[in-house]
Amino acid sequence: MSKKMEISPESLLEQFSSKKTYPEPVESRSEDLTTPQLSDALNLLTGKTGVIPFIKPIEKNTKVSGYVVTAKTKSEDWGTVLKAIDTAKTGQILFIDSEDDDNAVWGELTSKYAQKKGLAGTMINGSVRDVRAIRELSYPVFSRSIVPNAGEPKAEGQINVCLVYGDLQIKSGDWVMGDECGVVVVPAELFQDVMEQASNLKKEEAKILNRIEDGQSLSEIFNFK
Repeated sequence: MSKKMEISPESLLEQFSSKKTYPEPVESRSEDLTTPQLSDALNLLTGKTGVIPFIKPIEKNTKVSGYVVTAKTKSEDWGTVLKAIDTAKTGQILFIDSEDDDNAVWGELTSKYAQKKGLAGTMINGSVRDVRAIRELSYPVFSRSIVPNAGEPKAEGQINVCLVYGDLQIKSGDWVMGDECGVVVVPAELFQDVMEQASNLKKEEAKILNRIEDGQSLSEIFNFK
């Protein structure tokens, strides 16, 4: 009598992945990956998902990835955000932590300024406003909530600080991806391993999809009886 296999996302992916087989470097192909694939890869390698809960894109079909510049501020202080934009370099992503959602720390003017400077996008653990205008700019913004009001340009926060969410840390120089499923942060020191693992998972998922297309059931594919 065959033993029933315990099904979980981790066990399924581990069964169909190879941690020893690495493809060519995949930095240039990161746009072909998704946050679920990155999260699964991180979970297989570290036991952590890298997910920042509740932060979602304000526009559908938004996807962005790049290296992070962090900022920590209060919702009443959007001046710190201006300092962060000035600090960031072309292609980087701002990750802003706000203490609460009471006031927006990001809006149309900051989006236009960041876009003009060549930033790849902004992620806010807090609130954003001017949503329609930002969508018209086609500048990628992810946030926890949306409100119409803003605070003041106090500039009393910090730039390039370590942000902590439970057992997850975000530091300037880490790599992040955001899409419609949410946001996943990859520690800089694990970037290559995670990208290689995610690329392998994508290939294995494609094989499984082909087998389903050929008429096999998932129970057959995973030998679940």
